[in-house]
Amino acid sequence: MTDPNPDDVFIHGTACVDDGATIGEGTQIWHFAHIFSGAKIGSRCSFGQNTMVSDGVCIGSNVKVQNNVAIYKGTTIEDDVF
Repeated sequence: MTDPNPDDVFIHGTACVDDGATIGEGTQIWHFAHIFSGAKIGSRCSFGQNTMVSDGVCIGSNVKVQNNVAIYKGTTIEDDVF
C-alpha cells in the first residue's frame, strides 16, 4: 500500500473516512461506515453499511466485513477473512 488513497477505492457519499486512514486499492466502503484515522486497510476489502473501524486497527487484503460490525483499536485481521 504505497498510495494511502488509490483512485479505485469506492467510498459511498455517506461514509466517513478520516484523514490518516490507509485504504488499499479496490476496497469498497459502503453507507454510513466510519474509518478512523490511523486504521490500515488492505486491498480488495468490503465494508458493509454502518461499519466502524477504529484507529490502530490493521486489516489485511480480501477481507469482507458485514453490516453493523465495529472493529476496535488493537485488532488485527489477516488476509482472506470473512
